[in-house]
Amino acid sequence: MKVAIAGAGIAGGFLARLLEQKGISPDLYDGIDHGTACRCRSCGWGAPMSVKRYLSLVGLDLDDYLMNTMVYVNFDGIVAKTPLCTINKPRLLQDLTQGLNVLDHHRLPQDMDNYDVLVDATGIARALLPPCRSDLTLPTLQYRVNVEPRNGDRLEAGVYGEEIPGLGYVWVFPLAKDQFHIGVGGIGIERKEDILERFFSEMTGRFEFSPLCSCTGVVRVASPYYSIPFYTYRQRGGGSDQPVIGVGESIGTVSPFTGEGIVYSLECAQILADTWPDEKRYTSKVLSKFGWMKRERETIDYLLIDGGSTGPRLRDRWRFFRNAQRSDIGLPIIEAFKRMGSLSGWLRE
Repeated sequence: MKVAIAGAGIAGGFLARLLEQKGISPDLYDGIDHGTACRCRSCGWGAPMSVKRYLSLVGLDLDDYLMNTMVYVNFDGIVAKTPLCTINKPRLLQDLTQGLNVLDHHRLPQDMDNYDVLVDATGIARALLPPCRSDLTLPTLQYRVNVEPRNGDRLEAGVYGEEIPGLGYVWVFPLAKDQFHIGVGGIGIERKEDILERFFSEMTGRFEFSPLCSCTGVVRVASPYYSIPFYTYRQRGGGSDQPVIGVGESIGTVSPFTGEGIVYSLECAQILADTWPDEKRYTSKVLSKFGWMKRERETIDYLLIDGGSTGPRLRDRWRFFRNAQRSDIGLPIIEAFKRMGSLSGWLRE
């Protein structure tokens, strides 16, 4: 079977390695330049420690990519224990594709007819699939900064949304040595530069910030249910049908509340490999596995349209708490109900 995967990101690279274990050697098309020093678009490089299990499936060790652990994270004043970490994403992407047949992405349109199956792992671009049923995207801005304490303090990992207008939050993720990713993302947020400048300004008494680079990006937070169709059929030049199947962020496997997608994209790629090449069974399993993302998206839609003045309902607060539980974040339920939504400016007491 001849397979082409468009996109050599987390989902595409991981899927390619899993298919190789099944005796399928896919061609991996990549080469998109995001215009950044790390060749990645804006993301904190944060993931739960559970990423270790997925990496081990393809012979990789999390310890080789681990940059820092976030044992405790400040969630708008609530300090909670977490299993979160930051990983060297560029190195991971490089190692995922090591030894694979990686080709220039510009060649794919010329070679399409030669493959039995095409896989769309192009993330936000969704280059080979038709538009989502109901797309929703979240713009981001991030700085990589060197942080020098003025009074011996240590900048803590944190997620802050209490003073952010619109639906969004600021993240502070520790990298190696004294470097951090500090960014902001959200829906309906204007002047993201001003938000980060205000954050830096409020901290100048305790820390000196030296920006090293910056980048922007867009994250699909539509949820898989609203990112249907996951697959389509393309007609080859000779008239036969060719399956095109999406994986990872191209089909919305990103938490609508948090924007976290690394582990979920790995999980999605594993589902596709396990059901290969049954696109209908794959769709059913993805929708079942990530049904909670549909409910998170429904909360966002409600708050954007109907709940802007009245605030979240009880079910919305519960979904915030369940999101924390799912990631093993130790937020007390009462405090989470009261304040967790403020991470996105959604809960106002």
